[in-house]
Amino acid sequence: MPAPTEATYSVPALIAAHTSFRDLIDVGIGAGSIKIRDANDVLLAQIPLTRPCGTVDGETGQLTLTPAGGGEAADASGVAAYGEFCDADDAVHLSLPAQAGSGAVAGKLVINSLSIVAGGPVEVVSATIG
Repeated sequence: MPAPTEATYSVPALIAAHTSFRDLIDVGIGAGSIKIRDANDVLLAQIPLTRPCGTVDGETGQLTLTPAGGGEAADASGVAAYGEFCDADDAVHLSLPAQAGSGAVAGKLVINSLSIVAGGPVEVVSATIG
């Protein structure tokens, strides 16, 4: 077996870790959210998550976070750089780089467009971890 070039976890370890992370986002009375920010940390949009905030795949251990609804209106205009995954008390537990696209990319927050216009719709296409 060749030496690994990156960390490799077993599926049971991923399931345990991602289930704990999902539960951390769900702490509190309300639902968690994804805050989309530009490179200067300006809040462009806040996307509410479902409760529970996502599902952990029992075969791969991937966590897929689920937005509640779709096409949330943007708070400000700018170019999306990253998303913060927050619990109901707005504590940030993970930041992922943003990417425009139409399909899931593990380790990226995929949104419909990086160019966000205040009042315009912002849709999370995929938020997959692992």
